[in-house]
Amino acid sequence: MELIERDGFLAALQTKFSTIAEGEGHCVFISGEAGIGKTSLVRAFCKEQAGDCNIYQGACDALFTPRPLAPLYDIVWQVKNDLWPSSHSIEERSELFSCFFRELSHQKQKTLIVFEDIHWADEATLDFIKFFARRITQLRCLFILTYRDDEINSHHPLRNVLGQLPPDSFTRLQLTSLSREAVEKMANEKGYSGEDVYSISGGNPFYVNEILASYSPGVPDNIKTSVLSSYNGATERTKQVWELLSVIPASFEIKYLEKFEPLYAGAIENCLEKKILIINDGHIYFKHELFRRTIETSLSPLKRVALNKRVLGLLRESFEQNQEIERIIHHAKNANEYEVVVQYAPLAATQAASVGAHIEASKLYLTAIEYYQGNDKDILIRFYESYAYECYLTYQIKEAIIYAGKSLNIWKEKNDTEKIGDCLRFLSRLWWFEGNRKLAERFAEQAIEVFETQPSSKAKALALSTMSQLKMLAHQPLECIFWGEKAIAMAKELSDEEILSHALNNVGTAQMWFPSSNQKGIELLRQSLEIALKNSYHEHGARAYTNLGGIGVTTKDYTSAKNILDEGIRYCEERDLDSWRAYMLAWKARLYLETGNWNEAERIAGDLLKNENHAPYVKIGALNVMSKIKMRRGSPDDALPLLQEAKAKAFDTMELQRIIPSISALLEYEWLTGKEVIEQSAIDTTINMVDRMGNVYENNEFAFWLCKGKKQKLLLTEIYEGYEISNTKKALKAAAHWEKTGCPYEQALALFEGDENDKRKAIAIVHRLGAYAVYEKLKLEMRSSGIKSIPRGIRKTTQSNPALLTGRELDVLQLLNEGMQNKEIATRLFISAKTVDHHISSILYKLEVKSRVKAVQEAARLGIIK
Repeated sequence: MELIERDGFLAALQTKFSTIAEGEGHCVFISGEAGIGKTSLVRAFCKEQAGDCNIYQGACDALFTPRPLAPLYDIVWQVKNDLWPSSHSIEERSELFSCFFRELSHQKQKTLIVFEDIHWADEATLDFIKFFARRITQLRCLFILTYRDDEINSHHPLRNVLGQLPPDSFTRLQLTSLSREAVEKMANEKGYSGEDVYSISGGNPFYVNEILASYSPGVPDNIKTSVLSSYNGATERTKQVWELLSVIPASFEIKYLEKFEPLYAGAIENCLEKKILIINDGHIYFKHELFRRTIETSLSPLKRVALNKRVLGLLRESFEQNQEIERIIHHAKNANEYEVVVQYAPLAATQAASVGAHIEASKLYLTAIEYYQGNDKDILIRFYESYAYECYLTYQIKEAIIYAGKSLNIWKEKNDTEKIGDCLRFLSRLWWFEGNRKLAERFAEQAIEVFETQPSSKAKALALSTMSQLKMLAHQPLECIFWGEKAIAMAKELSDEEILSHALNNVGTAQMWFPSSNQKGIELLRQSLEIALKNSYHEHGARAYTNLGGIGVTTKDYTSAKNILDEGIRYCEERDLDSWRAYMLAWKARLYLETGNWNEAERIAGDLLKNENHAPYVKIGALNVMSKIKMRRGSPDDALPLLQEAKAKAFDTMELQRIIPSISALLEYEWLTGKEVIEQSAIDTTINMVDRMGNVYENNEFAFWLCKGKKQKLLLTEIYEGYEISNTKKALKAAAHWEKTGCPYEQALALFEGDENDKRKAIAIVHRLGAYAVYEKLKLEMRSSGIKSIPRGIRKTTQSNPALLTGRELDVLQLLNEGMQNKEIATRLFISAKTVDHHISSILYKLEVKSRVKAVQEAARLGIIK
């Protein structure tokens, strides 16, 4: 079929495909409404590339709960049949991803991979997309993915995937409707009114083609009339086949159709000729989803139920667990076969969870709960606990709390002490994730109380370790160590390495806060990590990486912290641990902020804040980083709402490690702007907490900004040398410390407490960082003290862009965006090609990229160019 008004999109795909020959792969996400021509475009492109590359194609299914990894399994046999895993565990899934990647890296030809309809993708498929897209630049591969953008709401997981991919690794193509002129030309060729056809179709290519097809005479009132007129004109036997196929979202196996209608071939011969139905690889399906939906919605409710029952019967006769289970559940739901749904949904949930598709697993357990009609508490408790745990893993925390509470009520009825205690311990964890520390502690205390007279057990040891963890998170190290050592002793008594890993993590983190026991803490945390990695305790491993990296940032050991965080982020990416990955990214953003790489810090924090579903501890870190950069660069009005949101969330947690960074950032805001925005009660609460808990690093940071922002001094028992600026000598010592540590902003603030030359050095550092608001404040203070010949401020042309490009660099960048080469730029700007080369080198340095193309992409992301 001829493609109309799609030359530009085909050219864009061809351009991307031609670049992969150089060894750097790319992803292209093609979006548009149903019927806009995504599949037709991809097929046409694949046809053009046939013979020039290896082409592999897979698709997602429109089932209630999608088949895990459906598109990957569609193509894995095409690539290499021994890649199929022997089981479906997380480890096997990770190995499948890695093996698939390695296999493609060994292929001599270029590769073209297509995943269609990823708006229906399950969680495991989205994980593969993230895994593959993040590494695509290492392959000679073009990865094309299609989806319906009108089905992607703000909470759809695909949005999170797109937000987590490197910006230069993918391109988006949004297909547009056909123009009025194109539709009128097509209609006139058929003898129809182009105006009528366009008003009905809106330029949607599928609608246009269906209306113009010979399914019915003249122009129908709407597309539904067009489809139904064809249906009503068919024979009874043909209608029966259409009706059956209409209740099946995906394709239907010919072997099943033969059982349903042995003489199907004669009934559909005409449909195949007209391309209403398609047969491919032993499957039959409507050529377009809209045709199927039109037939399905025209059926009476009783007929739909009857047809779904027939399909269900066929599927159950030849049940193969790994292939048919999701389809059985789908048709059982539509057939109102409640018992069948309850029988198969937990099996499918277990299977989905085993490959990391936890969102699908939670939906399936909820389905089992909703369809269960009985009152057997043993069955209900199994469903409730499984659903609550899957919700916990997927950050549906409110749902997890509700069903953990239901579980607790049943265990209380059964008077099962150990289960009651374990349930209370789980509720403590859930309320912490919800950001409610008071309830988290209350449930943890209740769990300890329940277990007090009970013998040693895994549940009791975990309750002790959970209390230790809460004390660690609250910066109460002595209490953390007290409960943690109890848990360690019990874990060793029970030979339980999982709880040992958990408890060592708590105690090790608390030990790291004390300079005197920092090394001991590191050793305990690494021991915890080693146990977790050895036994595949994924969550404990992620937690150990997070705490090692986070404490490294807190204690200013940035080199070690970055290495740990990078390693931990990779670990989490490979194991679908997105919440822990996000937490580590928040720490990484803070690391980049403190070490002067503000552009990268802003990028990471911005990406995190795009996801509304992140836990409070992730949001607080990202909000503080983003707000500090905004206010320092001269946008205090934009920063204040972020600062206030971070403070509110931090005080909800009542954890000093969240409160101090948030209050300190607000104090810095007050220092910069001269506006009072913090209520005294918040300051008093923080001071009281600092008196009882916390660590030397963050407590001193708070005292430093309290003095600068409110001229209020706080006496501390331990002083950190970086914040000791009570006289010039100590200030210069602090500046030297920050320079050695690698914190330029803190170095500048300490230097500014010195003499005139020190002040000039300080504002030079601030200038290089692009901290316009800070620069102006310090410059004003210098003038007030009588210092003259102060360097002029940052130029207005430079203020308007966060990378601090000069006016001439902006001119060069704009011409790079237009695709000009050095000689062309030199001619346009009346400068030499060598000067252009110098400007480009400066642009690459300031934007922290390595190529002209990536410079343009980064500038567009930062809003420097449009």
